[in-house]
Amino acid sequence: HVEADLSRQVLALVQGSRVERIYPMSSGKPSTPTVQGSFRVYSKLPGFNAKGMYYSNFFIRGYAIHGYAEVPVFAASHGCLRIPIPDAISVFRWIKIGDIVDVYP
Repeated sequence: HVEADLSRQVLALVQGSRVERIYPMSSGKPSTPTVQGSFRVYSKLPGFNAKGMYYSNFFIRGYAIHGYAEVPVFAASHGCLRIPIPDAISVFRWIKIGDIVDVYP
């Protein structure tokens, strides 16, 4: 599963009880906060889309874990979980349709 820790602005890939990888991320800014809760990845889109999202893993209502050109160490997105472009493909390959995404404060 995937864990998004909003207070630390990190994304963790977890296999069983073992954290496999941790990435810096940027979640939703106060005016467009990231939804919190437990979700499942329902769609994946490789490459870039028209909004500059790179290798997207959608988990609820169009929100995704995706690569992006700007990933500050604070909440700055429109609600998605941004990760650095160089990390996007490996994260995309690791995440499968149906995987759980836990987003917590």
